Amino acid sequence: MTVRRRPYVLKVREVNSAANTRRQTLLTPTKGYRIRLVRVRVLQPEREGRRLWELYFGSAPNIVTDLKKGIDILAVPNGGSDSTRTYPRNEGPRGLRDEPLSGRWRGVAPSIPHRIIIEYSEEP
Repeated sequence: MTVRRRPYVLKVREVNSAANTRRQTLLTPTKGYRIRLVRVRVLQPEREGRRLWELYFGSAPNIVTDLKKGIDILAVPNGGSDSTRTYPRNEGPRGLRDEPLSGRWRGVAPSIPHRIIIEYSEEP
């Protein structure tokens, strides 16, 4: 008996964060697919103090609205970067079909955009 493996394609997307505390859609899956995260990293381009970044699935205004959809709160150090853990294949957080990946600054937003690097795959 032959086992047919589903193709696995690791994708990488880079976006800039908003410079406010409103929700931001970071990534929308292809119609009919789900996002499976591998890792998300937030980089502060200039020293601007420690910042907190909420990362979650859905279009809620913040992570507290639906805690089950929360992925992580990243503490970006002054002039540095922070990332979620790196998940093995098929083990990372997965959104629902057509559900976006969202994020927002908690507390005080930075005055300049930060780079957000998203490593993910899409599943039917």
